[in-house]
Parts: sequence; structure tokens; C-alpha cells
Amino acid sequence: MANVSSDDAAGTNARCACASYRPTAQFKPFEWVQGDRVGFSQQGQAAFLNDARDVVQGAQTLVQLLGWDEDRRDAASSDADPAPLFDACQRSSLQRLLSATLGLLHARIEIQCEALTG
Repeated sequence: MANVSSDDAAGTNARCACASYRPTAQFKPFEWVQGDRVGFSQQGQAAFLNDARDVVQGAQTLVQLLGWDEDRRDAASSDADPAPLFDACQRSSLQRLLSATLGLLHARIEIQCEALTG
């Protein structure tokens, strides 16, 4: 595991200013679209919606985990509090994973929209 210098950590924190965003609304899990309950022509779209919902749920869960871990990091000032699970490098990697995953989902959504309007 690579160590991050204080200069690198400061650069990471400057790049990830939006990382402290925490949604206030309670997340309600999606229900899957049952492929056998839709017509043959809609089964591809149902599969895409299920994949998209999985990505959104996974991203939301990861955001909650990162928020929880940041709270642990902030509270770890005393010896009695538990240490965070992730170091700055791991946290940054997970945030980049979220960004890339949601970017790929966005691209697939755009392709689906173009196919519907094209």
C-alpha cells in the first residue's frame, strides 16, 4: 500500500472538494423490473434499468460507507475512538471509482436516450 505525503494528501483534498457532500434524503432501494413481465422488445431496456439501479444502489452504499468512515476519522482524535477503515489514498481511490462508475452509467444512459430519439 502506498503512503501519501502531506503534500499529496493536500492535493487530493483540493481536488475532491465535493467529497464532503452528504445527501440528506433517505435512500429507498429500487425494485427490479421483472424481465419476464415485459414484452420481448422491452427486455433489453428492463435489463439496462436493472443494471443502472444496481450501480446507483452500489454508489449510494459506498457514499454512506465513506461518510461513516470520515466520521470515524474525525472522531479518532481521542484514543478511545475507533480508527477509520480507509486512509486518504484508499478514500481517494474509492471516490474516483464512484466518479468513473457514474460516468460510465451516464454514457450508457445517453446511448439509450439517443437510440430512443434517433
